[in-house]
Parts: sequence; C-alpha cells; structure tokens
Amino acid sequence: MVDISVIIPYHQEREYLFDAIESYEAQEFTGTSELILSHNPLFTLGQNFNAGVAKAKGKYIKVLPDDDLLTPNCLQDLFDAALASDADLIFAQSLNINEGVKSTVTGIEDTNLWTPPDIEFTFENLLERNFIHGGTTLYRTEMFLALRGYDEFVWAAEEYEFHLKCLCNGYRVYYTPKVVFHYRMWLGSKSIQDKINGMVKLSHKDKRRDLVDSFRDKYRNLWGELNG
Repeated sequence: MVDISVIIPYHQEREYLFDAIESYEAQEFTGTSELILSHNPLFTLGQNFNAGVAKAKGKYIKVLPDDDLLTPNCLQDLFDAALASDADLIFAQSLNINEGVKSTVTGIEDTNLWTPPDIEFTFENLLERNFIHGGTTLYRTEMFLALRGYDEFVWAAEEYEFHLKCLCNGYRVYYTPKVVFHYRMWLGSKSIQDKINGMVKLSHKDKRRDLVDSFRDKYRNLWGELNG
C-alpha cells in the first residue's frame, strides 16, 4: 500500500492539466504516492473521482482538480497532520490565484489567502457555514469507501455534501494551518461560471442554493435520528 493516492478527475483537458500534473511531480514528499488520472467525459465530477478511488492503492486519497495546483509541501504537510492527529479528514489553507476574473460581475477580489473562520470545526457549525476548503482535503481511504464516496448524482457542491456526511457519521476532522493548495480563479472554472451564471440567470443561483439547503436538511435530520 502506498501512503497517498492523488486523483485528478476531469471531463476534458482545459488548458491547465499538465500544470496540475507538474505540481504533483514537484512534491517534496518522503513517503510513497501515486497519481491517477480519472477521465470520462460522460461522468460527473463525483463519478470520475469515485472511479479514481476504485483504482487507488493509498492509505489516504487527495483530490486535485485539473485546473489547480498542489504546493510542493502539500502531501508532506497533510500526511504529517494525518499521522499526528489520527483524523479521517484533514484540511488546510489555500492561496487563491486570480487570473483576470476580478469584476463587478463575479465579485472576485485580488489574489488572497483562504483560511477557515474562527469557529469550532463541528458538524453543527458545518451545517451553518462551510469551513472546509475542498481543494485542501486529505481523506482516509477506508472512511471514503465506507461512506461510498461522493454523491454521483449531484451537479454542484459535491465536496460539501461529502463533508457533511463525514462529520454527521462521527468521523474525525483536523485542520493544519499550512498552505497546501493553489486555487486558480479563471473564467473556465466551475465556481466562476457558477458566479457569472448566478448573476446573469438568477434561477441558476437559486437552484444551487436550494441544492445546498437540501444537503443541510438531509444531514440535519439524520443527525437528529442518530442522536435521538
């Protein structure tokens, strides 16, 4: 078994795939790792990621979107935090890289550092506010498989839904204050398109909000059932 499997799920090559691969190859990691490209143009993001996990040999798994980058210290810092905490889900900080998308339409600001809000990292607080940056996460593979991975039928916020499922089921989360990820903001990224479409077409924005609210209702009810 290798220590970490890094999975790049993607539908089509969008200009930055080789940059993502190079960021994996530049890792300063003393453990063992593997890179898995999971590509099917007919799959959702969840389906592509789950398909990659099915091939993974790592004790832990790391998602790397095809248009983003790992910092050279990423795998080492996340792996060290996983061993020290024995947590099932590790997350960290991200540097947001703005590539010409700042405008009154997107509302995106200049390059900045993402850090979680100053709150307890509990299931109850995750229901109210998403404090986990999905690009920074490291998952214990055993947990991911036990929870049957990402929901393959949702079209947005897949990571948030999975994180709610993790904490609702009592899995342990741990935060390390290290920058491990570079999130690229560009006009072709899904999150930026959602922002643009949300401004231009309010129904799209409403549908996304309704989807996230449905996740919260689902896991709030499940939490109540589990905790009597």
